[in-house]
Amino acid sequence: MPFPKRFVDGVLLNWGDRLFYEPLRRRRAPRMGAGKLSAGTQDAARLRAELARTVRRAPEVMVKITNKASGSNGINAIRRHLDYISRNGKVELEDQDGQSISGAGALGDLVEEWRRGGWGIPAESRRRETFNVLLSMPPGTDRQAVRDAAREFARIEFGDNHAYVFAAHNDEAHPHVHLSVQARGRDGRRLNPRKADLQGWRETFAAQLREHGVEANATPRRTRGVTQRYPKQAVVHMRARGVVPDYDRDAAGRDDAYRSATLNAHIGALAAWREMGQALAGSSSAQDRRLAIDVADFVRRMAIVREASVPRPEAVRGRPPERSHASYDPGAGRADASRPVEPGPGRVDPDPER
Repeated sequence: MPFPKRFVDGVLLNWGDRLFYEPLRRRRAPRMGAGKLSAGTQDAARLRAELARTVRRAPEVMVKITNKASGSNGINAIRRHLDYISRNGKVELEDQDGQSISGAGALGDLVEEWRRGGWGIPAESRRRETFNVLLSMPPGTDRQAVRDAAREFARIEFGDNHAYVFAAHNDEAHPHVHLSVQARGRDGRRLNPRKADLQGWRETFAAQLREHGVEANATPRRTRGVTQRYPKQAVVHMRARGVVPDYDRDAAGRDDAYRSATLNAHIGALAAWREMGQALAGSSSAQDRRLAIDVADFVRRMAIVREASVPRPEAVRGRPPERSHASYDPGAGRADASRPVEPGPGRVDPDPER
């Protein structure tokens, strides 16, 4: 007997919020607002759309703060950065009021306005006076849509409280926008973005891209089962000089520990994928059952599933579970009407590539 829609919606809401939001945001997922449908129905529709984008591997937006290093953060450093993003006045800047700034003279006026206006910015400062934010999309993305989405992103996130300018660069393959926003707002409060805020910025930018007709997603890496590590810049430079850092000396033992820790970190996400996939597979909706097949295929191809030394739980792999548990066959897209159990830590998949 198929699962009723209300049950499927409940599973999606319960596990979807954990998969896409709670690990980083530590708050409830964004709601879609009032309408003819109930809030729960709207939220379930939101999660179905997010699931569909994720399993289709919609392009992931990049939002990055580029001035993380300590050092001079006063108006002199700001002037150099504005010279860079405007190509010394040759590339148009746009401010929080929608005003265009182009040419060396107009750029100089902007710097002077920032130096003297509002709370003022000293020539040299030990505190960060601006945040330089990079908004980027893969090559082939509509450049005008990226610019328009960046404009709306800045308006939503910084509004009338923070002065900012942005420039769109079209001289590289991937469309991107440089946004420079004053750290201190007109109310005197300073921006202090954390990891959760950056994820929120990614979601805002992706939502605005979709509003402008560009498919975009902003899921956490753990949601997608991404395991790739990037070494610190200091390690990269040492290797380039032919120096073997201590980081490399115990690589084998550290990698084993890392693989174990990485798998443990992904267990919750894999469990969420399993629960939602089984609920969709048992749905009375043919569209849900097709989505369940896509979910199963997406999970099979995850890096964490392919690379983990301790393979994934049975239900994620698609193997018919033990007696009395939900049968999740991605090929058939059906499930028996019973709840699956949590994955056991000792279960081993002898064929993780399958």
